[in-house]
Amino acid sequence: MRNPDQLALLRLKRELLPRAIEEMLRYDGPVQSTARFPKTPVEVGGEEIPAGAFAFVVLAAADRDPAQFPEPEKFDITREPNDHVAFGEGIHFCIGAPLARLEAAIAFGATLDRFPQLNLEDAEFKPKYKGSYILRGLESLPMQIE
Repeated sequence: MRNPDQLALLRLKRELLPRAIEEMLRYDGPVQSTARFPKTPVEVGGEEIPAGAFAFVVLAAADRDPAQFPEPEKFDITREPNDHVAFGEGIHFCIGAPLARLEAAIAFGATLDRFPQLNLEDAEFKPKYKGSYILRGLESLPMQIE
């Protein structure tokens, strides 16, 4: 909704819905950060993390990394590839990711079908998130149907 050009493109080309969902996950993922405690020393980005150390991993920053994503601050539903880490990676990949993607496709698809004129109530809407930094969730999302 904050990117009307992308919303118009999605309404025009509904086949972009899976890519739009991936871009939503990359751009403003549900899990902002996590922690790891390596069992053995590991090197990340040229820095050694000792065994047993607390490693705070900011997934949201990784998903905006300009080395990984051209124009990372731009919301682009045609982004390809879109190798975000919103659901983690490797052995820490979220087991519920396929279900979350399916739920998102059903919810966003149904919303686009049922409310073709759905918009933000305030064009200048600034998101206000719930108190948790780690898990991201809006306090409210005022919408209007024209």
